[in-house]
Amino acid sequence: MAAANKHFFASPLPIAALFACASSLGALNAKADGTFIDFFDQGKLLIDVRYRFERVEQELIANEANAHTMRARVGFLTGKVWDLQFLVEGEGIVHFNDEFNDTVPNDPTFPIVADPEDFQINRLQVEYSGLPQTAITVGRQRINFDNQRFIGGVAFRQNEQTYDAARITNTSIENLALTYVYVNQVNRIFGEESTQGAFDGDTHLFNAGYDIKGWGKLTGYAYLIELEDAPQATIPSTKTFGLRFAGKHDIAEGVSGLYAFEYAKQAGYENNPNDYDVDYWLVEAGIGAHGFKLIGGIEALQSDGVNRFQTPLATLHKFQGYADVFLVTPQNGIVDTYGTLAYETKFDGAEPLTGIMAAVTHHDFETDRGSASLGSETDFELVARIGENWSAGVKYADYDGVPGVADRNKLWLSVDFSY
Repeated sequence: MAAANKHFFASPLPIAALFACASSLGALNAKADGTFIDFFDQGKLLIDVRYRFERVEQELIANEANAHTMRARVGFLTGKVWDLQFLVEGEGIVHFNDEFNDTVPNDPTFPIVADPEDFQINRLQVEYSGLPQTAITVGRQRINFDNQRFIGGVAFRQNEQTYDAARITNTSIENLALTYVYVNQVNRIFGEESTQGAFDGDTHLFNAGYDIKGWGKLTGYAYLIELEDAPQATIPSTKTFGLRFAGKHDIAEGVSGLYAFEYAKQAGYENNPNDYDVDYWLVEAGIGAHGFKLIGGIEALQSDGVNRFQTPLATLHKFQGYADVFLVTPQNGIVDTYGTLAYETKFDGAEPLTGIMAAVTHHDFETDRGSASLGSETDFELVARIGENWSAGVKYADYDGVPGVADRNKLWLSVDFSY
């Protein structure tokens, strides 16, 4: 068994979950609200399959990457009996060719397509909901907070990022959701064979979200992230405190104003040797009408010249362009000024086509310190939904670089099936 899975089963979280489940089942078996068989009779089979072709052309790299990969997940979500619900899901990723750098091992003669072959347990969790307005989830699980700028699952990559964690969410106060998560291992997209495939540490995540009817959601958060054995220069342990407000408000019939505002402050944490204090901020505004959205925004990750604001557990592909040029914040920070035009609709009576989504986004990048250009990027995306279970998509990113940051373009073609 690979090292990451050995560590997972040796960690206290899954063992605690099994003992808790065993004792709960023993104590609650006398209840009349279900039987052991109901776990299976009321359960649901989970299937998620994606084929993808990814092409990457990158300046200064000899070869063009052409990656044909497939990801398959099969799992089972039980029914909820005695306030308990279990989920188990396995995952396999296979390659149909080798004309790309999957990073395991690293092959610098090809551009990176970070989808290494892998076979592992993707999720293994138990949820207990027997306390009033409270859910407790223990085990390997997905965690996505807000827009995933700080904590996310990186669902775009074939191997998603998961967390070995214990999570408690309480909704006792109307419109308020309070969540605390303890994480002792982050399972990253690079898989079990990578030296950077998993990071241990005592991570504490606090998130409080309050829904304001007709306006949006106000969120406060504190993310204390410890990443042992991670290279602290690029994947640092950090403590981040922030406030976010995002939502929409009707301004006319069928027309809504769209907005998001966010500010956060970050410093080093635990094994991070550096003492610093840097900021993050976001301002975004737009309009939505009849399926169309027009949005403009500015996002800044600041730097003091040595340390910069980093978000190593984010779903980074969603931010600063699909070409993934700035997965690590540049030394002098980065400011991303962007605009998006998008359209999404569903079709009734037009089967097999049941919906489409299309978007184009342009980014202009510069450093936070000195306002030097970091290039620009234009992204295109089109997704067609077919029936209830299928979708097909095409996506393209074209990054125009500057000296020291190579030009590149990427093309994705994908077909997805989910059940």
